[in-house]
This record gives sequence, C-alpha cells and structure tokens, in this order.
Amino acid sequence: MKDLTVYYCPECGRYTFSQPSENMVCPICNLSMVLLTRYSDFFALTKEERDRLLLQNMIAGNPSISSRFLDYMRTCSASKADAPQDPYLHKLESENKELNNTIQWMHKTIWELLQKNKALEFELENHLLSHHSQDHFESDRII
Repeated sequence: MKDLTVYYCPECGRYTFSQPSENMVCPICNLSMVLLTRYSDFFALTKEERDRLLLQNMIAGNPSISSRFLDYMRTCSASKADAPQDPYLHKLESENKELNNTIQWMHKTIWELLQKNKALEFELENHLLSHHSQDHFESDRII
C-alpha cells in the first residue's frame, strides 16, 4: 500500500489526502490539484507551518495570487478582512454558547440540589437524635 500524499488546488487552496494519483481534481474549482507533500510530513508540521507551506506553494505557482489577495484586502474594511464570517461558523458559535449556558444551568441546579440534600440530611439527623434521646429519656423514667 502506498503512503498517503497531500494535494492542493492552486486556485482556492483546498487540500486533500489521497493515494498518489495523476488525476486529482478540485471539487470546487474543477482544476487539477498539485502534489504538496507526503501525508506524514504534512502532519508533522504545526497548523501555522502547514498554512505557510500551502501559501508558499500557491504563490510560487501563481504569483498573481498575492496581488489578488492584496487587492481584496484593500477593498475590504479592516474588520471584514480581519474576521471573515462563515454562516456555518456563526451557527456553531451560537450552538456552543447555548450548550455552555445549559452546562452552567445544570451545574447550578446540581449544586442547589446537593445543598438541599445536605440540609435535609442534617435535619433528619437532628430529628432522629431528638426522638432517640426522647425515647431514651422516657425509657429511663419507666424504670
């Protein structure tokens, strides 16, 4: 079995892992994908190193990408350029916030129930002790 390799699209930067192949095609751009590196070498890199490797290869293969990117950055406001919004990302962030709120509510509820349970245990112990000492007192009087 051959090792996996990493291919990337020189147009959009999408990458994929595959057995070595002559005809890898980008599903977005419908262009031939280019061999980037071996899978094991790629995952030995940090995320930043992977991004740098991908960008370096894209720019080396098509220098106009850097000028197109700079043009895009100039036309966008600073906030849009700094934080491009993906609707799916926004949905995930909303779901994450809702889940965190639920976890906080559950933690608070469990804590309150534990406190009530302790108070009830304490009350029960006191009640049993008072009844036990009353019974003991009455048994002492009978004798």
